[in-house]
Amino acid sequence: MFEEYQRKNDSANFNITLYISLFCFFLLFAFYLPISETVSKIYLNGNLTYNKSILIIGIFSILALITYSVYVIYIKKGLILNLTKKYKDRKINRSLLYLLTVLLPLIFLLLGATITVLVKGGTILNYHFKGII
Repeated sequence: MFEEYQRKNDSANFNITLYISLFCFFLLFAFYLPISETVSKIYLNGNLTYNKSILIIGIFSILALITYSVYVIYIKKGLILNLTKKYKDRKINRSLLYLLTVLLPLIFLLLGATITVLVKGGTILNYHFKGII
């Protein structure tokens, strides 16, 4: 993707930082949501409540921390350039690249919510799941 942004003369550093950050955030979401709901149900009898203001501030703080970390690791330290040089000879079909670029973050986002419903119980597409816990 980084090479595609460079080829299109787009802001490659900015775009790849945001994409990797969003990817990591959705991956973290896929793990955190089922774990937090499981801990809440087992140890707190499902009585864990969230203040919306604190939750929003926390989510954006985590997203900002992830974005800053990705910028430092991939852009400032030059890891993205090293990866570009290392895999320069490998080619991937552009259609497959764009498909993976869109689908992987969505899969992680939906995976977290789906696992949470399967573990905790709930309804997905008019199918009710009792839940494991």
